[in-house]
Amino acid sequence: MSSFFSTFRNTLTDIPTSILPYVYLSQISYEKALNLQKFLVRHRFENKNSSDLLLLLQHPPTYTTGRRNIGKTMDEEAHLRKLGAQYFETLRGGQTTFHGPGQLVGYPILNLKNFKLSVRCYVAAIEHVIINTCAAYGIVASTTKDTGVWVGNDKICAIGIQVQRFITSHGFALNCNTDLSWFDHIIPCGLEDKKMTSLTNEYIKEEKKAIITVEQVIPTLCQHFGYVFGRSLKPLKDINNESNRVLTQIIDEFLI
Repeated sequence: MSSFFSTFRNTLTDIPTSILPYVYLSQISYEKALNLQKFLVRHRFENKNSSDLLLLLQHPPTYTTGRRNIGKTMDEEAHLRKLGAQYFETLRGGQTTFHGPGQLVGYPILNLKNFKLSVRCYVAAIEHVIINTCAAYGIVASTTKDTGVWVGNDKICAIGIQVQRFITSHGFALNCNTDLSWFDHIIPCGLEDKKMTSLTNEYIKEEKKAIITVEQVIPTLCQHFGYVFGRSLKPLKDINNESNRVLTQIIDEFLI
């Protein structure tokens, strides 16, 4: 266990044990998920007692880029749209990446004050969640000087976050059984000479025939997210209190 993780876990001893709701939205458009995040963040600003929430979902084929590239990617956008994918500029950190079916996307809407976390430590905590999730499938993953989680020299999970007044949005994208050929059209996260991989792709390398789906990974990821962040994760629909009923109503209205 790293010194960071030991220190981070110690900070959680002062936080009362509580439930962290999560919801799996299946596949929804990036635009709809982005607008939902914006609304939930604003809801947190206006309602101090609102719950933290972990959004889990998949996107149809979509390329996104981070805030440093806003207004600089017109040629790239035109090319990628011709492939049949959507394209969005965002305010998250990081550069261009791909989201699509077979990729487990997580958007934690958390108040970092509750966890006594700096932004850097929050990113490191997310990386530990992904590393532990990969380990559950016998895949040895790690971090490098570059953000994200890696298996050897191949990236298995991209991480790009936004924090406003201590409230997080955006998050991580873990490749489960993603069609990796979509990444061939970009320089993923701006890193030359790097390739992408997935949980299923790592199994194929070891001549294992199993396909690891998003739905299979969700319980494992939730278990490790809860362990790292010191919370017990439960489906939003199973938590019956006013705060979570409001969150359910907000999400239902966005999905109409």
